[in-house]
Amino acid sequence: MSEPFLFCTDEPNDADLVRTLGAIAVALPLFTDCCFVSVDGLLVACERKKIGDMASCVQTGRLLAQLQASAEVATDVFVVIVEGRYRRNPEDGLLEIPVWGVNPRTMKRCEMWQPVKPSMMFSRFDQYLTELQRDAGIIIKHTEDVRGTADVILALYQNFQTPADQHQSLKQMYKRPPPTVQLVKPSFTRRVAAELKSIGWDKSALVSARFNSVEKMVVATEKDWADIPGIGKKLAKSAMAELRGER
Repeated sequence: MSEPFLFCTDEPNDADLVRTLGAIAVALPLFTDCCFVSVDGLLVACERKKIGDMASCVQTGRLLAQLQASAEVATDVFVVIVEGRYRRNPEDGLLEIPVWGVNPRTMKRCEMWQPVKPSMMFSRFDQYLTELQRDAGIIIKHTEDVRGTADVILALYQNFQTPADQHQSLKQMYKRPPPTVQLVKPSFTRRVAAELKSIGWDKSALVSARFNSVEKMVVATEKDWADIPGIGKKLAKSAMAELRGER
């Protein structure tokens, strides 16, 4: 895969992203925060939003205007990266972000949670993200800081450098692993075979699959036993001896 080549906006508030991406980022006047071209010639646009900025977009519709501007320049794939930590206040349900301040009880600086500005319910914020994905077909990513945002952009770039028909992760059929505990009563033949010291529980399944009755198991020859996968001559001889009452 070739070295990533990313276009980033030269706006001052995104200078930290350009620095974090390093030499692979080219800053210039741009319609979005970062964009690149896929191996299939698709234009992928990434819009980076801090929590407060995103909350403001919910109320003003500014993000939708930015996405419309991207569509006007023939953007094929839209990605919104929500950057920053946030949570739901457990008491009133408001959307909160962490800030550094002075604890009035200890008079020491510490991280505290406070409502985002403009204030908004966590549920409304989360619903907006859901609507962007479900109704507008926008890819939503969440990161904690600029380093995480840069990592997501690089991962997106790498993903889009492989043709869509060559991605294999979703082209698999799930197969449930066999249970370790069988909830079906074992056959009488298997229970008898399991009592043989040379066979035991694990190999009794092989024996019962080969002989479907205790009678056939008893009258079988030593060769019949040895031919069972996983048994062999030594165990076959021991099993025959036990069946004959010699051990």
